[in-house]
Amino acid sequence: MSNQIIELAIRSPKKGVSETAFVAAKDAAVKKLVSLNGIGPEREFAPFQTMPQKDEKVYLGMTLYASQSKTYRAMMSLGFMVKLMPFMRMMNSWAGIFIKPDNPNFDYMRFANKANITEVALLRPKQGVNETEFLLARTKFLQNLDSEPEVQASYTFTVTGGFKNKDTFPHFTVYKSQADFEKLMERIQNRPYATEFLQLFDAELICFCTTIK
Repeated sequence: MSNQIIELAIRSPKKGVSETAFVAAKDAAVKKLVSLNGIGPEREFAPFQTMPQKDEKVYLGMTLYASQSKTYRAMMSLGFMVKLMPFMRMMNSWAGIFIKPDNPNFDYMRFANKANITEVALLRPKQGVNETEFLLARTKFLQNLDSEPEVQASYTFTVTGGFKNKDTFPHFTVYKSQADFEKLMERIQNRPYATEFLQLFDAELICFCTTIK
């Protein structure tokens, strides 16, 4: 992915905002954003479960930027801001961050397809757990998780900026199918590697998603 940056945006409609109005405003803002040179395409995922659970429907989108400088260019686009501001007034933002894959071979368009379940996790080390300890433990956890037959792959990211929860540590895990995801969830609570890692972090937000596009 070289210098490419991914925007990860997780949002819900504010109380009293209709889903129709929210989606229309979101789509208008995204359409204008990806019309800018060096920005796009967009990918969209539908969370069916979150931790902690949200009362409102959660929307998760990603947008590809050719470089970090393109993220600043978007904020300076009057046309985009005209579309973005009405949308911002309609939403509760759970996450708005720019991330760079730690694996340079990460395939933005193909890492998850419509058969998969994708877990998007934004974690924060518990008080008293330093960053180095947390990252080493996460690496061990994900290596063990990836060895499970139901898992396709996991990916970690470095946060390069953002507006909401940019102090978290993001990772994705892609499960091969809904059936595989459910099968693994039934037994993972008994896996020592999972219970050990659980003691080291607080989940700002974890979304389990199907792929829309």
